[in-house]
Amino acid sequence: MIWHIVKKDFLLNIFSARFIIGVLLCIILIPFTISVSIDEYKNQLRIYAVDKENSEKELKQIKVYSGLKPELIKYPEPLGILYKGINQNVGNKVKIYLQEYPLFPTGHASTRDNPLLNAFFSLDFITVLSLVLSLLALVFSYDLITREHEEGTLRLIFSNYTGRIPFLIGKITGVLLSLLPILFFCFLLSTLFIVLSPDIKLQISDWIRVAILFIFSILYILVFILMGTIISAFVKSSSTAIVLSMLCWIWFVFLWPVSGSYLSKSIVKTDLYDNVRNSLDDLDKEYGKLEGEQWGAIQKRLNMRGTNWWNASGGEDGYFETYGSPSETMEFHRQLNTWKEPIRLSYADRKWPVQKAYLDGLIRQQKMEKNLSWFSPSEILVQAVSCLCRSSEKDFLRYMDETRQYRETLVTYLKDRNLFEKYIYFTPQDPATFVSTADFIKGNNNVPDHFNTLDLKEVPTFIDIPAAIDTSLKDSFTGIAALILISIILFSGSIIVFNRYQLR
Repeated sequence: MIWHIVKKDFLLNIFSARFIIGVLLCIILIPFTISVSIDEYKNQLRIYAVDKENSEKELKQIKVYSGLKPELIKYPEPLGILYKGINQNVGNKVKIYLQEYPLFPTGHASTRDNPLLNAFFSLDFITVLSLVLSLLALVFSYDLITREHEEGTLRLIFSNYTGRIPFLIGKITGVLLSLLPILFFCFLLSTLFIVLSPDIKLQISDWIRVAILFIFSILYILVFILMGTIISAFVKSSSTAIVLSMLCWIWFVFLWPVSGSYLSKSIVKTDLYDNVRNSLDDLDKEYGKLEGEQWGAIQKRLNMRGTNWWNASGGEDGYFETYGSPSETMEFHRQLNTWKEPIRLSYADRKWPVQKAYLDGLIRQQKMEKNLSWFSPSEILVQAVSCLCRSSEKDFLRYMDETRQYRETLVTYLKDRNLFEKYIYFTPQDPATFVSTADFIKGNNNVPDHFNTLDLKEVPTFIDIPAAIDTSLKDSFTGIAALILISIILFSGSIIVFNRYQLR
């Protein structure tokens, strides 16, 4: 009996006007969305290539270790074509400094107070799919019961020894099977666009993720079908059911996701980053004062009246380079670096708790938003999908942890080789060619016109290791479990409401 109900509803639905409209809607929206996402990804690849080339070029030009400031360029995530997630809120470059731990990437002009919060309205495949499929699921299911009641066939059906629960299962299954061809068509269309684009190279594991996304989407459709079913079983009129269904769609898909971001900011307060920056600047001023005192102390110890330079240049994060300067000046800077670089690292350690407190506040806001999102099936879906597409907050925070670990590796490299105490830290000139202050004043400071760049083959390199598929599945498990639980609750509610439905 269930199979007959399924077959009947399936045939009625696929030959209906709403099925044709749904297919046409997907034919219009999906190619446009995928094309835009692919173009954006190609642009990201071009930006990555330029940034990577500039970063490598800078490293090849370094002559002293104080200028060693590696810039890490993150490779664009191919699955971001399907769902951008947090990747659209943050940059792609992280520069490693000794004076401060990396907190957020650069390279993106974002105006968001908290980049960890979800940007719902983004033009990507999953976002558009979640909008369209949730709407179609409600359009196909809002009159599952009311249509039979209005046509007078409900009493006839139950007069043939058909149980209410088998009837309900058959109706729900029929709608689900009717929507599967549309869902499959959307994924097939997007897959064809990706395959036919030569710039996009997905691994086997990526295609497995796409297949899992398809399964997640089925579960998402089922939630809205059950939502429409319970509404249809609650009212007597199809016109009332469609109004309530559209209100539910607007609330769960649009209003609540947007409200969640604002509510999380209202419930969980965080300090302004300007205040955090002021605290960090105060520590920099404190360090600068100590450096000034040490500057004078070293000059006094070396019996120097002043510091003479020939060719000298400086920059951010303690970068200083000179050559042709007198030996007294060179020794002064060697002793100054021996003292100040470890102190500068210790001040970075003192800055990190301030930075981490701010970061923890942003994470608490994001977790609050995630907790609030459990009231919206569309938000639950994007939370799970973002993990599979490696564009979730966890993936971003995991990447930033890796950059901070790399900084520690680089610091260890400099310390183990005692580079802070060596001349090569600030001058490419051979110490054997240093001249005295007297010869310097006389102009007897012949130095080469050209110096070799540093050989950085032994310097540790950063390797970005994206989350494995098992890690992504583990991260998305909570969201999938939530969709399953909602489906069970809605199905149980449908049975309870429908059992009380008056056939007259």
